[in-house]
Amino acid sequence: MNEAMISDVERLVATEAIKALKAKYCWYCDDPEKYHLFPGLFTDDAVFIEEPLEELHGRAEIEAFNANYAKEVAWSRHYAVTPLIEVADDGQSGTGRWQALLMSLQIIEGEEQMLWASGTYAEEYQLVDGVWLFARIHARGRWMTSFDEGFGETLDLFG
Repeated sequence: MNEAMISDVERLVATEAIKALKAKYCWYCDDPEKYHLFPGLFTDDAVFIEEPLEELHGRAEIEAFNANYAKEVAWSRHYAVTPLIEVADDGQSGTGRWQALLMSLQIIEGEEQMLWASGTYAEEYQLVDGVWLFARIHARGRWMTSFDEGFGETLDLFG
């Protein structure tokens, strides 16, 4: 047996810490008083892909993206559900997959538009100084539609 392997209890504690990290991600996206905390959830060299819109490399780019977020999104609610989390045997890294549902009031060409969106998150995590952080997030949009127009002809499928 590998001596560096973490115990089942350590794996469960790490899994719950990663779930808490994801909860902070959602809360920090949705609470204007917490927006400034969002970049601190990432490693310095993190990659954040918001497909099909953005690909950010490093915390500095994530901070710049975050600064614009408040200008483009007047209100949002992020829901991340059905986590599949794997913690590496050494307890220093992990991976996760989540399904996402987003409701948001976005400013598009100067007009407020209420949107529904759904997709998936594929993530990598690192334990840094005893704290779990995002090393990589690939948020892949599956569909988006307006609240007003519904799921009929205006449903945009991203593939």
